[in-house]
Amino acid sequence: MPIPTEPIGSIPRPPDLVAGLQQFAAGRISSEQLARLQDAAIRHTIRRFEATESPVITDGEQAKPSFATYHDTSTSRDTAFAKIRSRVAGTALAARALQT
Repeated sequence: MPIPTEPIGSIPRPPDLVAGLQQFAAGRISSEQLARLQDAAIRHTIRRFEATESPVITDGEQAKPSFATYHDTSTSRDTAFAKIRSRVAGTALAARALQT
């Protein structure tokens, strides 16, 4: 008997994002370059969820600095949602969200 499950939370980061995080920490790429890598990883994660027809879709926490220590109270709720909206642009998830 199958046990229904849905992934919630952290999804493993793609190798190019892992490398980008290391390059950013070493000062070899800018925060803008890192943000582009994070955005691409988020779009990829969402598309993977969509391909499985998962009823739950998350960003996989791809843009978090750490899966364990990312709590950030420096941004407002509206700012946080604006960031999410910009990062999912162009995905089927964004198209569905605009219909509601």
